[in-house]
Amino acid sequence: MVTFFIRGQKGSSIKMRKFVSLVGGVVLLSLVGCAGPFTQAQFLIDESFCASDFHLRGVRIGFITPSSADGLEDRWILLNILAGTIKEMRDHVTVILPSEFLSLVNQAGIAREYNEMIKDYQACGILHRDILATIGEAAGVEYLLHVKLTSFDQFAAIRLNVLGLRTIDSQRAKIRLFVQIWQTDQGKIVWEGSGEGVITRERFRARPVSFNELARLACQRLVEKLP
Repeated sequence: MVTFFIRGQKGSSIKMRKFVSLVGGVVLLSLVGCAGPFTQAQFLIDESFCASDFHLRGVRIGFITPSSADGLEDRWILLNILAGTIKEMRDHVTVILPSEFLSLVNQAGIAREYNEMIKDYQACGILHRDILATIGEAAGVEYLLHVKLTSFDQFAAIRLNVLGLRTIDSQRAKIRLFVQIWQTDQGKIVWEGSGEGVITRERFRARPVSFNELARLACQRLVEKLP
């Protein structure tokens, strides 16, 4: 009888621990589910060059074909977000949006020259002065901006698992970009900078950090840095 009583007590103890763990897991799930997502964002913008007489106030700016490492197609999304951000944050700048700019180049009959300029730039990092001036005149812009999407990565991991239940997800995304602004009539670089941004989010069943979300915040920090 004594032996039976002791075994029963041990079994009850094990069941009690399981019950407490289960209740704790449910409470944790409730707390995490009710709480908002924990989000941390870090952005670093480095201005490597700025001409002493360059500023964006009262100018017209266009956006040439973007580039990217490994042929990332998100570069076009990044370009449109950057153009829209400049238009939104700098009301004293006349922004010729990428689609409008390409249409003006094509309508002016200089698509071949434009294509040659982009190819040369990808090979040697120079925008040919004469073609640049022709394009600037045709599109009616004083400056052209080029952005390169250096990298974009997304990561996901399970941070907490209670009783086999997936409770907290950790989502992280990282972006790196490079920007140059050229003066069309002078054929020279007037501003150059790079940026790197990371967003980390932790919550119950966290949704992935989207490219658009990360790119939008990175572009905002970049535009704040422009003169």
